[in-house]
Amino acid sequence: MYQPEIIHLAQPLPVLMKPHLGPYSGIATAFADLRALVQQHADGAHTLRAFGQYLDDPATVAPQALRAAACLTPPPALRLSASEVAAMGFSYGELAAGRYACIVHQGPYTGLAEAWNWLIQEWLPASGEQFGQRPLLDEALSGPHAVAPEAWRTRLLLPLA
Repeated sequence: MYQPEIIHLAQPLPVLMKPHLGPYSGIATAFADLRALVQQHADGAHTLRAFGQYLDDPATVAPQALRAAACLTPPPALRLSASEVAAMGFSYGELAAGRYACIVHQGPYTGLAEAWNWLIQEWLPASGEQFGQRPLLDEALSGPHAVAPEAWRTRLLLPLA
C-alpha cells in the first residue's frame, strides 16, 4: 500500500501559522488566509512549503473542538513583526525537529484519513517504533493550485520517539 520512510528533521522549521478550530477538513480556509497574507506583504514569486499541523486526536475530540494550524514557510521578503502578524490573527512558530515516519498519499484530501489510519493503526504497531509526543504533520507536495485532485500528493509525517 505505502512505503514508509523514516526521516530526521535536524532543526525546527520556521513557519508562519494560522490557527484552525473545527473539523480538520476545514483547514483550507486557514491556508487561503496565509496565502493572501503572503501575497499582500511579500514582493515577488516565492516557493513556499505548506504544512498542516494537527494537535488533537479526532477519535477522542469532538470535531468542533479539533485544533490545528495551517503553516507556510515564510518567504524572505516577508517583513512583518511578530506583533503585526499577531494583530492579523497569525503567528510565527516552528515545526518540531525529530524523527518522523513518512508516507506519500496521492489523490484527493478525502483519502487522507484512511492513509493516517493505516500509518497509525497498522504500520506503527508492527514497526517497533513508538509515537513521539509532537503534533502530526502533513505537507502538500502538490495540491489544488497545481494539478487535478487525483494527482495531489501529500506527505504525512508521524512523529516518532
